[in-house]
Amino acid sequence: MSEHRSPYRARHMPKWPMTIPYDLRCKLEALAELRCHTGPQDQWLVILEWLEAHGVPAPDYTLPMEPERRGQSGH
Repeated sequence: MSEHRSPYRARHMPKWPMTIPYDLRCKLEALAELRCHTGPQDQWLVILEWLEAHGVPAPDYTLPMEPERRGQSGH
């Protein structure tokens, strides 16, 4: 199997590991054990806190965002 490296990754993230960092993996596994219904937003919060704790700067461009959901109760 050949390794696929996107031009974006090569240009913007040349030093990022190919596997999830061990301490981040432990945090995500702990989240999965603590809650029976973790969702993407819970996982993103763990990842965001990890990025900030390691001094990873936010990109200087807007990342793709999920469109607003309409018609859901409570929103």
